[in-house]
Amino acid sequence: MRRRLFVAADLDDAARAVCARAAERLRAKGWNARFVAPENYHLTVAFLGGVDEERIPQIVAALHDVTPTIPPLDVALERVGAFPNERRPRVSWIGPRAPLPAFGTLCGVVRSALVALGFSFDGKADPHVTLARADKTTHGPLPAVESPSSATLRVDRLTLYQSFTERAGARYEAIERFPFTFPPAARPSS
Repeated sequence: MRRRLFVAADLDDAARAVCARAAERLRAKGWNARFVAPENYHLTVAFLGGVDEERIPQIVAALHDVTPTIPPLDVALERVGAFPNERRPRVSWIGPRAPLPAFGTLCGVVRSALVALGFSFDGKADPHVTLARADKTTHGPLPAVESPSSATLRVDRLTLYQSFTERAGARYEAIERFPFTFPPAARPSS
C-alpha cells in the first residue's frame, strides 16, 4: 500500500490564528479560491509523495538521525504573497518578508537524509504557509490585504504526515513527531 507523505513544521495556536485572519482578509476581498482549513496549516520541509508503506521505518529512522543536528529557528509570518507571483496567483501564502537562510539549511539537512533513501526534491525552500489555491475561474491579481500582525513561529520539531484526499478536502494525520535536541546531549565518556 502507498501512502502520500510529507515532512512539515507545525504551527502553534498564535501563528495559526494569524494565518486564519490573513485568509479571512483574502476571502473578504472576494478572492475566488479553495481555502485551506486552519487545522491543516503547516510549513512544508519535504514533500515525499506516494511512498510504499514498508519504506516508512527507513524515513522515520532518517528523521530521528538528523533532527538532533538541527537548531531551532524562528519564522516570521508577516507578509501575504502568491506563487508564482501576485499578478497571476495560483497559491496564496503567508511567510517572512525576506528569504530565511536558516530554513533553507533545515530543508537541506532533512532532504539530504531523504535523498540518501532515493527521494528527490526541487531546490525551493521558501518558508510559507499555504492559505488558499486559486480556483480555475480565478483571474487577475491577488487582492491587496492589510499586512498581518506579525507572529513569530518557533520551529523546534518536525512531523511526518500522511495526507488523505477526501470530499471535504485534505486531511493530515501525524505519523511521528521529531523534536530538535540541538545541541545534542553530551554522551558520557566510557
